[in-house]
Amino acid sequence: MRGVVRFRSSMVLFGLVLSAASMLAAACGSADAGSNGGVTARVVTQVVTNATPTRSPEESPTPIVPPELVLSTYEVHQAGAVLVSVTGDITGGTANFLGRNFTLAQGKQSMFAFVAVDTDDPVGDQPLRVDVTLANSSKATLQDTITVLATDWTVDALEFTDEQTETLLDPKVTADELAMLKSLYSGITPEKLWEGIWQLPVQGTITARYGEQRSINGSAPSGHHTGTDLGADMGTPVLATNAGRVVLARQLKVRGNMIVIDHGGGLFSGYCHLSAFNVTEGELVTAGQQIAEVGSTGLSTGAHLHWEMASQGILLDALRFTDGTNGF
Repeated sequence: MRGVVRFRSSMVLFGLVLSAASMLAAACGSADAGSNGGVTARVVTQVVTNATPTRSPEESPTPIVPPELVLSTYEVHQAGAVLVSVTGDITGGTANFLGRNFTLAQGKQSMFAFVAVDTDDPVGDQPLRVDVTLANSSKATLQDTITVLATDWTVDALEFTDEQTETLLDPKVTADELAMLKSLYSGITPEKLWEGIWQLPVQGTITARYGEQRSINGSAPSGHHTGTDLGADMGTPVLATNAGRVVLARQLKVRGNMIVIDHGGGLFSGYCHLSAFNVTEGELVTAGQQIAEVGSTGLSTGAHLHWEMASQGILLDALRFTDGTNGF
């Protein structure tokens, strides 16, 4: 008689050695009529205190908690993000969505990644695949579907002086600054530095939204604004949207005085056009801590805060971290 052992999970978590007598006993009364005469034995691992061990305690298999996929939302807008978490006994993994890989970082109770949707990504149902490595070195794949929703981008007209357009709107100046930030935003700290809810860095009027297309001095609208502009008086305190480590605090040409905070797991927030710094590079900050003051440095037409966020190199709509549309 041949027995077929089926586990609830598709992953083989550990091997079991059964004697012929115990296999026969388990098989009796559980014959499967559709198994071509075979026997299905549903095995439950038992603790046997009076048995003679066949291996040393060091060789005994450790039970593995199977992985489980948890998503913050199943619907996300363009320029939004889904918090993808995997619980269970895993040591690492990667989430693949829309052709991009997002490395999982270690949190307190799970491994996670903020899976980003870019401004021009296709809408509709899109497959999510998460490949993980278990503590016993075996592999597992978890899959689900996320619906990407379209975002209507606004258009704004801006006027700059000839001096501003000649220096600060020089394509090379802009490209060099974007390349530097792209490299910074693509870094991954493999630990969770953020904690709890996200908050607005300034209580002010929204003067420009993320993704807004712009007409510069009468030109045709193009591109997408890379952040959210919050109008506020010069010198207004700027607060950290969440806890993290300051990885940049210096003057740039287009964004002016800028601070970037690494929140862990490949997630960053940026604060631009500042008039003063209250933190230095390498410093750990808490959520709500004052890090700077509102200013109008760089390419700016008045006092305001340009606030941007990015996950593993992709710029995101920062307001979606505070309005609940990302599911957290």
